[in-house]
Amino acid sequence: MNDSLSPGAYREAGKALLRCSDPELRSEGIKNILYAYSKNDVEAIYLVGELLLCGFIKPIEGDPEEQAMKVLCRAARCGSLQARSLLNAYSNARYTANLDKHVSAQVRQGPLVDFDGTPVSISRKGLFTPVDAVLSYENGVNCLTLNVNVVFMYGDKSVFSDIGKFENAVLSGMKEWEGEYRVFNNQEIKVAVNVTTENRLFDNVYILPLYDDMKDLMGKIVNAVGTKEAKKRINPMIFDSRSFAAIGRKWSVHSRKFIFIKSDSSTFDDYEELKDVAKHEFGHALGLGDLYEDASDQLKGVEKGTYYELDGYYLSDKFYNLVMCDHHGPVSNNDIEMVLLAFRENKMQKYQPDKFKGSISSALGRGN
Repeated sequence: MNDSLSPGAYREAGKALLRCSDPELRSEGIKNILYAYSKNDVEAIYLVGELLLCGFIKPIEGDPEEQAMKVLCRAARCGSLQARSLLNAYSNARYTANLDKHVSAQVRQGPLVDFDGTPVSISRKGLFTPVDAVLSYENGVNCLTLNVNVVFMYGDKSVFSDIGKFENAVLSGMKEWEGEYRVFNNQEIKVAVNVTTENRLFDNVYILPLYDDMKDLMGKIVNAVGTKEAKKRINPMIFDSRSFAAIGRKWSVHSRKFIFIKSDSSTFDDYEELKDVAKHEFGHALGLGDLYEDASDQLKGVEKGTYYELDGYYLSDKFYNLVMCDHHGPVSNNDIEMVLLAFRENKMQKYQPDKFKGSISSALGRGN
C-alpha cells in the first residue's frame, strides 16, 4: 500500500473497483476498503459491515451476521449515518418477521382498547402538566396527541456555534416520536407531537445544555437543595458530562421535567448527535425508563430472549437498537404502548426493575 495516499482515497478506489465485473479487480477493491478500515476510516468501517452482512467477505472467525453487527455498531458510534440507517432497517425487518409469529396480521378497527379489551382513555392536560397527552378517535383513526412547551435555559450563550441550530436539533429530536404505530395486538395509532417555545411560567419542559459554567451552577443547586439520594445520583451525571432527564423524585404526568443536554462538541454544533440525545431524553419525560442489556446504574438489565418484541432489535455488542437503550435507535411500537400506559396509569413504565426491585411495564412480553 502507498502510505502517501489517504485512507479515504483507498476507500473510494475500492468502491469503484467493486463495481467491476472482473473478480480479480473486485478482490483488489475489497483489499483497498479493508486497508482504509484498518486506518479507522468511518465510511470504510460501514462498508466492511455491509459487505459482511451481504456475504461478500467472510470473517476470520465467528458468526458472519454477529461480526457484521459489531462492525456496523462501531461505524454508528463513529457517526456513520449510513450505518445507523442500515441498523434501523435491519432491526425493523427482524422485528416484523418475529412479530408475525405472535400477533395476528388482522388489524382491529375502532377506538383503542388495551390487551384485555378495555377502552383506553387518556386526557392529561392542564396548567401543571408539562406534557399534555390526549387520545382521540376521529374518522376511523386513533391519535395520541402530545403537546409540549419547551423553555431553553442558558448561562453563557457565546459557547454556541449557532444557538438557533442547537435549539432546532433538540426540538427535532422530540418530534422524532411522531409517526404511525401498531399497539395492543395490532391496532393502528398515529402519534402527533406539537412543540412550542412560548414564554410561560408553568407547564414547561426545560432544556439545559451542559457546559462548564452550567455544570458548576447545577452542582451547587443540587448540593444546596437536593436530597442525599439526589446528590449521589445526579452529581456524577453532571460532572461526567452525561445527558440525562430529571423528572422529579417519582415520574408522574405532573412532575417537573428537565432535560440536560451534553454535547460532544465544545460549541454544541454536533446537531445530528444532539437530535438523537434529545429523542432519548424526551422518552424519559414521556414516562419511559432506560433499557440496558447489562446491569447498570442500579438497573438489573434485560437479557436477550426476555421479551420477544425486543429481540428483533437486539444487536451484538450487548445493546438493543432502540431509542431507550441507544439514542440513535428508532422509536418502536412497544415504546408507544408504554407511553400510552404511562399517561393512562400515571406511572413510569420500566423495562427492568429499578434497584433490582419493583415492577416492569405490562406492555412487555405480550404486545407489539
